[in-house]
Amino acid sequence: MFRAGQRAYQELRTEIEAETTFTRNFENVFVSGLLQTPEYARSRLGEGLADIGASDDLDDAVAARMHRQQVLYQAGRTFHFVVTEAALRYRLCPAEVMAGQLDRLVSVSTLKTIRFGVIPFEVQLPVAPVHGFWIYDDRVVHVEHLTAELKITQPREVATYLTLFARLAEVARYDSDARALITRVLTDLVATM
Repeated sequence: MFRAGQRAYQELRTEIEAETTFTRNFENVFVSGLLQTPEYARSRLGEGLADIGASDDLDDAVAARMHRQQVLYQAGRTFHFVVTEAALRYRLCPAEVMAGQLDRLVSVSTLKTIRFGVIPFEVQLPVAPVHGFWIYDDRVVHVEHLTAELKITQPREVATYLTLFARLAEVARYDSDARALITRVLTDLVATM
């Protein structure tokens, strides 16, 4: 997946996002790349650089990921993001970086093009959130693994992911409830800094 470098992978994602009008994304471990701050992105992209055998193009990869985010502000596009509370609490980067990331999520959750939901710890999950995934329109699902990506296009399989996303989205909290949850996580984080 990263043989050509991480920047090239970000650019491939930019292409599919440019062709998509409705993007759904579920994340159980990370904050979505489209919503990341540069510092969080640097931490995520830099984490396994040596392990995955990618060329060291970290600066270019972060810039490309930030460039991808322009799609959030384009007319005619909508996004539905659902994350678990765990994704907001995992310490995958320095605390001050995560604090900035949480603050960014509060801000982007108010954009008209975005529906942003958080599944709190206290709700019963309708299905086990085995892995994160992206659904582009109703035509393709992308699932990232450590070293590869699945591109699912079979209509029956895409339909399964659409159903899974709907079930997870149903138990998420949105709008002021989501922002309150994010703020609670941020308060807990700041208390440990």
